[in-house]
Amino acid sequence: MYCKDMKIAVLPTIVIASLCALGPTCAGAGSDADAWRVIESGSQSNIERATREVIRTELAWRAWWQHHNTVTQVIDGQESPLPPPAVDFSRETVLVATMGRRSSGGYSIKFTDVRHAGDQVIATLKTTAPGPAEMVTMALSAPYAIIAIPRHEGPVEFRDSSG
Repeated sequence: MYCKDMKIAVLPTIVIASLCALGPTCAGAGSDADAWRVIESGSQSNIERATREVIRTELAWRAWWQHHNTVTQVIDGQESPLPPPAVDFSRETVLVATMGRRSSGGYSIKFTDVRHAGDQVIATLKTTAPGPAEMVTMALSAPYAIIAIPRHEGPVEFRDSSG
């Protein structure tokens, strides 16, 4: 019962998630034709306050990444910061959302929708926090989400929702 029922219920979700992760773009549920892709998300950023940012240049992206990144790599015996993920700023704009420093795990943030409204892009975010009885890691966290959208020079509005 477990294998057969679980495979049927879980397989479509896994396939869809895998295709989105592997494909060049992934439209959020309910998005209009504006495809977007997740660059990275996680719970450990060096950015200690809640932010919403639009990054339109390689220089700004490298500066932001240097401030955000907590991961290092070792090349030829030398430890160095992990370089930022590749972004083609002639074709893409990066949107970043951070929750700031939190006293425990169990917090998260993610983009759920990106759509055009006239000359403006509206990016909707969902933030979650642990419930009072929920078990969480007792370590500082700083959740973040980073996506790339098709190049956009106009205003971007971030809308937050909690769940």
